[in-house]
Amino acid sequence: MPFASLVPLLGLLAAGLGVLTGVPQVLRLLKDPDATGLSYSSAVLGALASGTWLSYGVALLDPAQLLANVPGVVCAVVTVVLAGRRLHVPLRHAVAAVSAWVPVVAAAFVLGGPVVVGVLGTTVSLVKMLPQIVTVLRRAPLTGLAPSTFVLTQVSATLWTVYGLATGQGSVVVCSAVTVVLAGVVLSRRCPPLAVARALHAGRFGVPGQLLVRPFVLARRATLTLAA
Repeated sequence: MPFASLVPLLGLLAAGLGVLTGVPQVLRLLKDPDATGLSYSSAVLGALASGTWLSYGVALLDPAQLLANVPGVVCAVVTVVLAGRRLHVPLRHAVAAVSAWVPVVAAAFVLGGPVVVGVLGTTVSLVKMLPQIVTVLRRAPLTGLAPSTFVLTQVSATLWTVYGLATGQGSVVVCSAVTVVLAGVVLSRRCPPLAVARALHAGRFGVPGQLLVRPFVLARRATLTLAA
């Protein structure tokens, strides 16, 4: 089957995973009042990004963008509301941000069409991670973050990168590729690789987890034996 015929399916797969990325964080906020380490600014910017990409998808009539960002907007708004309550931040700040951003997106479409809207989407998507990265780099506790959200974000963004390359959408490529890296930074701080490997080896995630790390354990033992 030619790769070109798989491109729409790739976009839909990326969109499907994209729909799920915010769900773990929403569930965590619903179950646990602890939102320590969650950046409210990043949550608000995430809602703006989803809304901008939805506008981009509407302008291009791109099914993948529509599939990802219609529920994405809903999920992002719920996250903002819940995070505001948990962090005791007035909702009016988010409302003011949205009110200021909507005319900017509308003006971008009038002046430059979907291309300029895509540039805006890329810009806000890149900026939205910065407050969260700052929190991570400060070594603040991150117990309020849902690791699954960032795992799904990395996988989805990787697929979006490939989709953007295949369809010639430069804005999608840049935005998604950088998102892969930034989500990896957050994930590596929230779930340090060595701690995850130890948990897997200890059987915390069952036999599949032990089998996953077994080659690395055997390699490390062999290295230590040779060194001795």
